[in-house]
Amino acid sequence: MIYRNLDGDYGTDYLLTHPGRSYVEQIASWDGDFSGTGLTWLELIRIADNPALTAEGVQDTVTRLLLLLPLLTDPDMPETASARLVAALTVVGAPQDTASIAAEHLLAHLTRRSRHDPAWASPLSGS
Repeated sequence: MIYRNLDGDYGTDYLLTHPGRSYVEQIASWDGDFSGTGLTWLELIRIADNPALTAEGVQDTVTRLLLLLPLLTDPDMPETASARLVAALTVVGAPQDTASIAAEHLLAHLTRRSRHDPAWASPLSGS
């Protein structure tokens, strides 16, 4: 991740490096709006869980998962995704009683899906 904070050039670039390559691949960028292909859940987990121990950067898998989370664009999330995110949020200090709802909101927003709670009454439904 590269945070740009130059005058007139603010944003975040998400780059992927590969061992043995002399170049990087830009996965996405954030310049007010998200652009790029993003990552599937499986790609995100594979990157988060496999740090290059000899390379510079974040090695902790929970921190890596949370740093990569904004890149998630996968509309087909596995059942285990929410539990994995809840665990990561609680490790970094999120209250256990609110971590699951926070994880649901994050996953719904990041995968561009609307979130619907059947207990919510709609002002449009006439109920």
